Amino acid sequence: MKKVLTLFLLIISLTIVSACSSAKEEAATPTLDDYVKAYTDAGAVERGKSQFENGKASNGKVLYLNNSPVQILEYDSAEDAQKAKEEIFFLKDWSSRGKILLKTNNKEAQKIFDELK
Repeated sequence: MKKVLTLFLLIISLTIVSACSSAKEEAATPTLDDYVKAYTDAGAVERGKSQFENGKASNGKVLYLNNSPVQILEYDSAEDAQKAKEEIFFLKDWSSRGKILLKTNNKEAQKIFDELK
């Protein structure tokens, strides 16, 4: 009986630890608002929402940095973003990071995307 109880408690403890660690990982990933703030701090101008419904995203923004468009799509999860990138032809060449997809030809915008923590 003690072995069963100990095993049960061990399983519950491992479940709690794994759930907490995955929540920390997701919280550490920048959100759409973090990217918009980083781009506007760099001088980008927000020009409204992206046509995020076409990419099956939950949210999206279009900004202009030095007259170059910066399109950002946010998905509910990294898995959703990867699935959309694989299934939707126009997203295949977009940069991805977690649950965010980016399309731009501006090297400065790409650098901000890659370096935001």
